[in-house]
Amino acid sequence: MRISSQQVFDSGVSSMQQHTSDVVKYQQQISSGRKYQLASDDALAAGLGVQIDLDNAQFAMFKVNQNHITASLTSTDSQLNNINLALTKFQQMMVQAGNGALGIDGLKTLGQQATTLYNTVNQMSQAKDANGEQILRTATPASVLVAPNVSLETALSFAEVMTVDQNVMAFLGSVRDNLNAGTSLSSNDMTTMQLVLKQVTKAQVKTGLLQNQLDAATEAADVQKNNVEVQRSNLLDTDLATATAGLVKSNALLQAAQSIMTKLDSNSLFQKL
Repeated sequence: MRISSQQVFDSGVSSMQQHTSDVVKYQQQISSGRKYQLASDDALAAGLGVQIDLDNAQFAMFKVNQNHITASLTSTDSQLNNINLALTKFQQMMVQAGNGALGIDGLKTLGQQATTLYNTVNQMSQAKDANGEQILRTATPASVLVAPNVSLETALSFAEVMTVDQNVMAFLGSVRDNLNAGTSLSSNDMTTMQLVLKQVTKAQVKTGLLQNQLDAATEAADVQKNNVEVQRSNLLDTDLATATAGLVKSNALLQAAQSIMTKLDSNSLFQKL
């Protein structure tokens, strides 16, 4: 079968167009860092890329929640430590009040200390954070997602620290009033004081547990986010080595096609026929 010069010419033009398109494609990939410029370039990759973007948005939400709970639990832990310290001093004051050698005046003097400690604990239990929200929440704390399928409480409630088993302020107020009246304390008062301390310590343990769970969830979420980012990169980002090699190859083929077309244009009419 005879091949005409026109067929050779058309083939050369088509080859040049294809190689030019390849050169432009690889140049765009290298300059933009994106493997695909349009969704139509690879519909499946584009669809998977959208899903990965949604996953990344979810991990961004997790990060916001993690930071919020971290700040909240840090404030709670600090406040509980201060409350525990004040209660320990209150207990020590009660031990002094149990000294039978103290008279009414001595008990009243301790009553003044009890009043100061009572006010301190009350202020600490009502303290607010930088956002103006009470550190020990007045309502049941909400739970938020901090990692896939992992929800944690954002804070501790006032009730579980101050009233769940023992009404801390009511008990402290009772001891304060008795001492200010010069009345001796009973053995039941010391027992109740130990229960009050146990209640606050239990809240501290819960805070520590929530912080440990948050650390574990944060680490797990970071690992999953990195995996998602690797998938996104493999799917959508330019592989520079591959794109560079493709650009070199396409440039070489384009130059070869241009050289052939140049020779074709320089042929005589007789040669073309």
